[in-house]
Amino acid sequence: MPVPLSFSKYSEKALFEPENFLSYIRSNQLLPDTIRAPQCVILSYQRSLFDYVVNNHTVTAPEGYFKNHLRYLDETDGTIAIAGHFGIGAPAAAIMLEELIAFGVKEFISIGTAGALVKELHPGELVICTGAFRDEGTSYHYVPGGAPALPDEQLTNMLIEQCTQNQIPFHKGLTWTTDAIYRETKQEVADRSAKGALVVEMEASALFTVARYRKCPLAACFTISDSLAEPEWKPEFLSEQTSIGLETLFRTACKAFEAYNAIKNNDL
Repeated sequence: MPVPLSFSKYSEKALFEPENFLSYIRSNQLLPDTIRAPQCVILSYQRSLFDYVVNNHTVTAPEGYFKNHLRYLDETDGTIAIAGHFGIGAPAAAIMLEELIAFGVKEFISIGTAGALVKELHPGELVICTGAFRDEGTSYHYVPGGAPALPDEQLTNMLIEQCTQNQIPFHKGLTWTTDAIYRETKQEVADRSAKGALVVEMEASALFTVARYRKCPLAACFTISDSLAEPEWKPEFLSEQTSIGLETLFRTACKAFEAYNAIKNNDL
């Protein structure tokens, strides 16, 4: 059975948009008009990264609807924030992305863990994503299937430049995005890796698709948390290397945002 069930939807308007939902939230005094959106948001899925930022940086929580999900970094005058505690997977990430874009956020970097599909990748190593095979359902409700979903090129290049300038080792390449983490098979791993995928995760292809649909820059990067390339699955989610990888990506993302906006402001 194809996804979506009705292909006519690509030429039709949605019944309601994220802006309509936020208007409803505001009308019920759940999102004060005085709360401004941050310029940039780091999307995070691991509680450990969100807690690391809260415990090691001075942050401000906004009042109202986004209070449980957003923390503004005071060191950036609130222009950069981290979003978390909204769930994992393509649907949850896409909903948060849609609502933050409607709120007024201009740029995004997604940071998460990923499973290695090749033996050369080890726990804690970093991967900057250049594209994503779409094996989740959310993105197909925005645009039809076809080539891999792509991140914003300039923002991705900013991540690459910051890693290079700061001598942070990294890999770059494709990911395989799937909703069904407990149904990944050896044949799928072999097929996706043969087509160039380095890792597997749950959000990137949906985020890239939604961001392009909304004309909003978004890049993604991962740290290796487990391996599907071994004879048996090898989890390292709780290892020190995985935590260090996430923290390194957070700092790199903040610098990438600063560099990206410096270039953008110079072009104005």
